[in-house]
Amino acid sequence: MARWALALVTLSTIYAETAAEKALAVLDKRCLQCHGEQMSMGGLKLVTREHLLKGGSRGPAIVAGKAGDSLLIKAVLHENKLAMPPGGAKLADADIAALREWIDGGAIWPATQSARKKPADWWAFRKPVRPAVPAIAAKNPIDAFLLEKMAKGGLEPATRANKLTLLKRATFDLYGLPPAQAQVESFLTDTRPDAWEKLIDSLLNSPRYGEKWGRHWLDLVRYGDTSGFEQDPYALEAFRYRDYVIKSFNEDKPYDRFTKEQLAGDELYPDDADSRMGTGYFRVGPNRDMLFKVEDLNVVEKMTDYVDTTSQVFLAMTTGCARCHDHKFDPIPQRDFYRMQAVFAPAVNDRIFLEYNAGRNYDLNWNGREFRLRQVADQIERIFKPYRDRITKEKTARLSAEAQAALKLNPEERTADQQLLALSSLPKTKPTDDQLRDALSQADAEVLHALEKKLVSMFAGYGPPPMAPGIVDVGREAPRTFVALRGNWENRGEEVKPGFLTALGGGDIPEPPVESKSTLRRKAFAEWLASADNPMFGRVMANRIWMYHFGNPLVGTPSDFGTRAGQATHPELLDWLATEFAQRKWSIKAMHRLIMTSDAYQRSTDSSAKARATDPQNLMLSHMNRRRLLSEEIRDSVLQVSGNLNLKMGGVPVVVPLEAEELYGMIGNPSNNWSVTPDKKEHTRRSVYLLTRRTFKQPMMEAFDSPDGVASCSRRNESTTAPQSLAMLNSRFMLEQARILAAKEKSVDGLWRRVLGRAATDGERKAAEEFLSKQAGLSGSKESAMAELARSLINLNEFLYVD
Repeated sequence: MARWALALVTLSTIYAETAAEKALAVLDKRCLQCHGEQMSMGGLKLVTREHLLKGGSRGPAIVAGKAGDSLLIKAVLHENKLAMPPGGAKLADADIAALREWIDGGAIWPATQSARKKPADWWAFRKPVRPAVPAIAAKNPIDAFLLEKMAKGGLEPATRANKLTLLKRATFDLYGLPPAQAQVESFLTDTRPDAWEKLIDSLLNSPRYGEKWGRHWLDLVRYGDTSGFEQDPYALEAFRYRDYVIKSFNEDKPYDRFTKEQLAGDELYPDDADSRMGTGYFRVGPNRDMLFKVEDLNVVEKMTDYVDTTSQVFLAMTTGCARCHDHKFDPIPQRDFYRMQAVFAPAVNDRIFLEYNAGRNYDLNWNGREFRLRQVADQIERIFKPYRDRITKEKTARLSAEAQAALKLNPEERTADQQLLALSSLPKTKPTDDQLRDALSQADAEVLHALEKKLVSMFAGYGPPPMAPGIVDVGREAPRTFVALRGNWENRGEEVKPGFLTALGGGDIPEPPVESKSTLRRKAFAEWLASADNPMFGRVMANRIWMYHFGNPLVGTPSDFGTRAGQATHPELLDWLATEFAQRKWSIKAMHRLIMTSDAYQRSTDSSAKARATDPQNLMLSHMNRRRLLSEEIRDSVLQVSGNLNLKMGGVPVVVPLEAEELYGMIGNPSNNWSVTPDKKEHTRRSVYLLTRRTFKQPMMEAFDSPDGVASCSRRNESTTAPQSLAMLNSRFMLEQARILAAKEKSVDGLWRRVLGRAATDGERKAAEEFLSKQAGLSGSKESAMAELARSLINLNEFLYVD
């Protein structure tokens, strides 16, 4: 009997633990987002049995042994106006049954669940550990990881793509342009065993590379040449940051240095103007400073944007979700959001004065041409002067009596202590650019806007001013930062000090040394963030590089590695890439070479029937993904094949002519707000150099899914709409470029080679000749017929897609 009794107890225990595991799985999946370790809405946590028995503000959540009396069951049944989970949808019947069975059985808490898994245990929050490369015959470690996964899925890799396809893939991935005819002939006839590697190196050494990959980065940092919102004024010097980004990519600036320059170039490299230009990152996004009577709110929203964008771009964390409350899914308490905001609180707008260097892409030689520019500058200064004097007086009045007395004295009249006090106090009396603009009356702001527009039109003839936008620290005494209760900045909670995200192991940022002229908060933040010890830093950028090459990222949400992102398709490969990135000293070009020399990158887009059936999203990468060209690539490619592309780099953004109907909907008067660049040669520059307005996108960019510049764009959409066909067939730009192309190519084969990089097939040639004959008869012009044929070729999928 004792044995039977023992067996019965054992079976009972196993049954109870099985029931508990089912119930706890339901709680984990559906309840811990709002009632977990980091967030306890209604005062209720569901992390331990004690928490459930204690309950929250409504009382105990469960009554052990009595499911019918338990508030948890009433809530999931939507009884007594209490409905959980919120949102209308009840739990599945099987899930409710699992909870009932567990509670009726005594709400046993199994030993295996004594320490519930917390969000902080999420894979992305752990430092990547370099995994062993699978023992599979492969020249490139990337292929070993991918082949192992394919083998488990029963898939075979596709064959290698042909050389022309590979050439187009490489030039579009690294240039954003189709290969020139000379490149096609050279590569197709190159029989050397390392021809592919040499091609990659030649592409990476071209300045076209920075223009393509700089565009990816500008998407992420929400770049624009205007400030957005109702007035959408010009950000006159934003283009300096754009040129800085392109230059950084071309120079293969290590990614950790690139990151540090953007977050804290002024604090880390104060004597290097080029590095300080990186802080333009904070100045090229949407800017509310021109909005009146909400100046305090403008500052709040700016700080919020800094935290939100920085978290997404560099950390792939949706920290902005914690603005109003603890993050519902990730271990980011609201306090962390404001600790991070405190990092940026001392930052104010600044202008970086650049030294003349003939090798740079901007013209600073104003000798003999300054007069008109100086006239406008003097007018702007006259607007600002009364506001500057008033704000200076107000700031001085807030200083100590000793400081005010010291400032009233001439330098030679001050004692040593008074001189030190005056020098430390003087910066506190100077208004920032933001404060000046916030103080302007509506009338003065409108006059200022008109003068700044005049400066823009004058740049074309006189060159841009020698300044770049950036930020600088206000000094040791930073503004205080408080938690905003429920996200309301006017309802202050506890004061917080600057610090790093606790989910990533971060602590507090210490006070700066006494002799420091800055709080050094952003310096500390940048050094922590751009470190191999930060579990996100290498993973996030490695995932982005992978996505831009393969179309699909290893983590499906490139700017959100939190618990909602799910697992990476190849977690070991991602960690290997992240650690390899660090070992290669954060060289992005080295990662291009590594990825592009893999067999996976060189596979064709031909998929097997089994792959289409079992892996329709091609997550195992048994074949290459086909992608449509980006909006900029379409425009630039058309200009390239027509022989009309102007490869001049850098400088003031170009405003191209548009039809009246294309300007429809622009804020204000289009004739005033769309000042076309006078030099027609500028109109065929690469698209990265065109004016980017936040409230108005050029029609082709709009049609082909370019980002709006309001928020960080980690991955562009790829839609198929009627306006795309209209833009490609009927726009003035396409008609003009087709005519130019036809004038340069008189033969069908020549047209095919120029547009598609190959000769026409016999069938294509015959069809083209018949079309030309018929069209010439209708139009009475062979040139017009050839232009129609050219227009049809640049509308082919073969031209608009990369295999």
